[in-house]
Amino acid sequence: MHSPWFARVGVAALLVPCALSCAMMSQSRKGQELSYRGAWQCAQRGCAPSTMVQSRRGSNQDGVRFNEVSFNPRAAMAFTAASPFDRLEASVRDCKGAEAPITAEDAIKKPGEHDVGDASARESWIVIVDPRAHSGLDFTGCGRWVVKATATWAADKRTFTLEAGLSTPKK
Repeated sequence: MHSPWFARVGVAALLVPCALSCAMMSQSRKGQELSYRGAWQCAQRGCAPSTMVQSRRGSNQDGVRFNEVSFNPRAAMAFTAASPFDRLEASVRDCKGAEAPITAEDAIKKPGEHDVGDASARESWIVIVDPRAHSGLDFTGCGRWVVKATATWAADKRTFTLEAGLSTPKK
């Protein structure tokens, strides 16, 4: 005798979330979660990356950490994970929802390829956000931009995406 169809659907409905939870815990256990280390900015216009200073002001909004920066003319954001990853891709979104990839060859730097920030930042991947490189986005409207960073671990074919934001000081 077979069990009723609704019992089989109920069992399947329990197994799918359990399987997804186990996959996420496995990724977490392997250190394959991206973390945001903060933002750096130029204290004076056009500074060298090694003289950028870390933003110490910010807020959280809808689960996204926004660091307050002055674009002089750009800002840097640091992302890392417990387990080294192979690739980082990023995009920037304005407050109207328009999004653009961060594609400039020198806008995403691996650890060891940049000298932004302190030792912690130098061990991180850096994403440079320069409003001049994204003329199609509105960088003056609300003063907030969200960067979506996606790390890839090629051997495990896993990715992890994290959003962090930049805001400009209120005038």
